[in-house]
Amino acid sequence: MRRIAESGPQITYQVSELARHHRAVVDAARAGRALLRDKDGTALVLAPAAEIERTYEIAELALELIRARQAVDQGVGNHSAGLFGDLAWMTVLPDDAQRQFLDEITETLLVAASGTSLRPVELALDDWRTTAEAWADLQTREALVAEEPAPLTAVEL
Repeated sequence: MRRIAESGPQITYQVSELARHHRAVVDAARAGRALLRDKDGTALVLAPAAEIERTYEIAELALELIRARQAVDQGVGNHSAGLFGDLAWMTVLPDDAQRQFLDEITETLLVAASGTSLRPVELALDDWRTTAEAWADLQTREALVAEEPAPLTAVEL
């Protein structure tokens, strides 16, 4: 795993430089990251809050996807909602739809993690939540199953 201090171009500043070069430190942080070394060697990172929040959002969703994938892989009939964490809403989906959801969101998250917007992930999650709500409603579920003459298959566009 890469450490922050090894994760790309950045300038390392000493705490003693803050008073004299505060503008340079802030500018470096605005431009990406500024690494600040305290007197005891502790590394501190200054970066735009939006970048840090985005990183946390990606990490949190990645962990939720891993947890849900493990729950799905444990087998049919063992889908306790508690095993799915924040994605417990997906337990109302049929097994094949759960796998499709996990594949789609994982792929979308991987693309977003490469530096693009997280908006496509948010939209896909919203679409899947809406689908789960439809499956949770007994009447809607019966209508969906009745309208479907054959099992659903993935279609590539």
